[in-house]
Amino acid sequence: MRRTRGSNVPGSSQDEDGIPNAPPVPPSLADAISALVNVTVENARLLQELAQSNQNMMQGNRGRNHHRQEATYVDFTGTRPLVFTKADEPLEADDWLCTMEQKFDLIPCTEFQKPVFAAQQLRGAAGAWWANLVAMQPAGVQLTWAKFCTAFHAHYILEGVMAMKLDEFLALKQGDQTVMQFTQSTT
Repeated sequence: MRRTRGSNVPGSSQDEDGIPNAPPVPPSLADAISALVNVTVENARLLQELAQSNQNMMQGNRGRNHHRQEATYVDFTGTRPLVFTKADEPLEADDWLCTMEQKFDLIPCTEFQKPVFAAQQLRGAAGAWWANLVAMQPAGVQLTWAKFCTAFHAHYILEGVMAMKLDEFLALKQGDQTVMQFTQSTT
């Protein structure tokens, strides 16, 4: 039986006739994306395990302490936080940030946990923004929630646009009254 290219012995660089085999096909974009998805899934699994381990440790400490000192990632996900990918309007980004702060009011997070937990809700370009922000930090420096908020505002909620939105809001009228006049007359 004569061997063809398709039946070469694995690892050989030539077929029986001495014709070199074709070089290996480089990975496709689909393969690269698949590998990235697999890494992301594995990271999520590891984060879940870490959160579960932390929760188990905290539950073990409950007998000694009447209240928990720090929230876990499981506690945070229990608040059903919103995912953020982009904002077509700066108010959408501001709303997301305000919602995150409301979620953090429900659980006892440290100022260092808050940006880490919130970052897990960033997808697409927002996730890339976070990765870039973390990469720009000096080694060993953890971001606080205040620094996260400042950086998030600077990137997604431009000050001039917010001032313009405030002016638009204050210029609104209910009948012949401004918003301020209307709200003062109803109280």
